Amino acid sequence: MTLSPPKLSLDVSPAESPPRVHQPAPATGDAPRLSAAGDRRAAMSRDSTGLGALLDRHPELQIERDDYNINVTANFGEHLEREEVLARFAAHRGSGLPAHLYFHVPLCSYICHFCNYVKRKAPRGPELDQVLDGWVSLLLTEARAYRQAFEWTSESVIESLYFGGGTAALLRPTHLSRMMNEILAAYRFSGDCERSLEGNPDNFCDPAYVKAAMDAGFNRFSVGIQSLSDEVTRFTNREHDSAMSLRAIGNLVATGVPFNADLMFGLPYQSVKSVEHDVRTMCEIRVPTITIYRLRNADRAAMGIGNRSAWNVPQIRTRLYDRGLFPSLEETYDMRESAVGTLLEHGYRPSPCGWWNAPGTYPDGNIPRVSRNKWQRQDTMIAHGPGAYGWLTGGSADILQTHNTADIAGYASQIEAGTHTPIAFGRLLTGHQAVATALGFAFKANQPIDVQRFRQQFGVDLIDDEPYSSVVESLIANDFLEWTPGNDLRPTLAGEALHEEIISVYIHGRIGGFGGGTCKK
Repeated sequence: MTLSPPKLSLDVSPAESPPRVHQPAPATGDAPRLSAAGDRRAAMSRDSTGLGALLDRHPELQIERDDYNINVTANFGEHLEREEVLARFAAHRGSGLPAHLYFHVPLCSYICHFCNYVKRKAPRGPELDQVLDGWVSLLLTEARAYRQAFEWTSESVIESLYFGGGTAALLRPTHLSRMMNEILAAYRFSGDCERSLEGNPDNFCDPAYVKAAMDAGFNRFSVGIQSLSDEVTRFTNREHDSAMSLRAIGNLVATGVPFNADLMFGLPYQSVKSVEHDVRTMCEIRVPTITIYRLRNADRAAMGIGNRSAWNVPQIRTRLYDRGLFPSLEETYDMRESAVGTLLEHGYRPSPCGWWNAPGTYPDGNIPRVSRNKWQRQDTMIAHGPGAYGWLTGGSADILQTHNTADIAGYASQIEAGTHTPIAFGRLLTGHQAVATALGFAFKANQPIDVQRFRQQFGVDLIDDEPYSSVVESLIANDFLEWTPGNDLRPTLAGEALHEEIISVYIHGRIGGFGGGTCKK
């Protein structure tokens, strides 16, 4: 079966957004288009083209909250033991190629009840500085050992650097300067490298701290607001209120550099109205990037990739059920639909999926560099810290995912004992699984998906070869993908709205889980 690009027609979106090219309108019975133009209420209404209609039409994408742990990173592939991962790491040819560098700080001043990432609660008072000193030493020691064992890591071109966690902004200005001074001297950085620091509102309430971070070399920030409702933040055990959130955002806006503010939906005590209020407030302040995330309540600890959240504990989860505190699936998607409508109304557009940017925030597709490196191009990601995961690509047809130990104490012991890397295991992705991973990342990026890249890198044709052509055809027929002027592919607004479900079900499930041999051109 051959899927040929249809005749293209031009759909001009509002002036703030570049023109988009798409297929002719779908035939009767196909999923309708989520239009970026026109009245947002009509475009997003539940009885016409909203998420409710899409989910009703696609029950396979209705993933309940406690099964919802969708991640663009693959959970398949050949399991590799530590020694083989290290051998492949040593043989990797990454010198001179672009890469993303990540440092995971596994400390938080409080533990959110929904959080299932690798972290521990930091001590209060004078002991905190000593603990932070220790973690800076551990992370720098790990990175130093990598550079000594794998020379290519210091010879790749770092185009984006990210300090995450945990709460990376717990680090004092002296710690930030110490880390950045060594890192900037030890690696090759592109002239326009994006350097991001992640934290919570309480970390960015002091403008002097924000200035010190910029003086240390950061030129982008990420702040986890999650909700402007004090009732929601109290229930989720976050130690900031709406006033602190708005003060932190004001400090970041004043810098003039890009930043993203994270908002969640599907939390207890949220409503469609409160989520819309939060998004509208962010839009009116003109936050450069507003990121919206659905609550993930799957047990990542049971999967070996995170910590168990409080809401994963069966007794606690049952009490929440009994009290009816979790929004239903329909209510959750109503929240997302309302958020998207508000963002469209204010001229924001998603790039990558879930990351909504004001026009002109970033160059070349209005996408942050960290997202371009990680998702659009899937450049090699060098990841340090407990629970951190990365991958080696470099244009190869095979992809190696690397996973550090999620045991925080074990990580510290390994580094202190002189073990040169805390890698616990790896996943080798080949054939359909490698293609599915790359395609899932490309879908997430919400940029034109370069069909020629897949021909060159993987030797497959997404349009003509199976199982890719059937999946692509289905996504186009259901209005989740559309053609671009260059005859590449790109998610529609409907595809963006359900991107994680689509990646999990259509791309990882149907392509990554396909059992036949890969078609090589």
